[in-house]
Amino acid sequence: MKKGILILFLLLGGCQFIGAIMNGGHRLYSIIADDRTSADDWSDVQVNLAVRDALGQRKAALMIDVEVTVFEGNVLLTGTVPNGDVLNDIMTATWSVPGVRKVYNYVRVDEAPKMVDTTTEAAKAAQIKAKLSLTAGINSANYKLVLENGTVYLMGICAGEAEYERVTSVLKTTDGVDKIVYLMRQPIEE
Repeated sequence: MKKGILILFLLLGGCQFIGAIMNGGHRLYSIIADDRTSADDWSDVQVNLAVRDALGQRKAALMIDVEVTVFEGNVLLTGTVPNGDVLNDIMTATWSVPGVRKVYNYVRVDEAPKMVDTTTEAAKAAQIKAKLSLTAGINSANYKLVLENGTVYLMGICAGEAEYERVTSVLKTTDGVDKIVYLMRQPIEE
């Protein structure tokens, strides 16, 4: 799988980033172009793959149960696991990966979500990404977004207060978004 992703990355060229590299059968591919360098993007791809590999070595199901998103070496973990011991394994595996700067752990200990719920949220996340890309004054390529259990987790680079307000407005006015967790650089003063 790593060779296929490497080939895809090389074919895309420029400043493309493979955001949510297929995470189990119920996740969608997400390709996001951003303003960072190819080296920055490639570093995040490598960390993402290494974290997924570390999780898979601990327990193959973790590659399906846990969503891994990486931006500037910061790792966002979301998903659902059956107990605290599994959660501890996830954290140990994630921190064992070179290049991990910070871990945002939003993995819940609960029953696994139903496939229909996961599919609905994937469709809603795609809708949100489309709304962001169609909204004037938002460089949607600079954001990585995960929607899980009604919560939007937003990572990325915000160009300033005006863009921050536009992004917030889009998220708050989207049906199905109950909470927003901002995990991004502080807005740059305009």
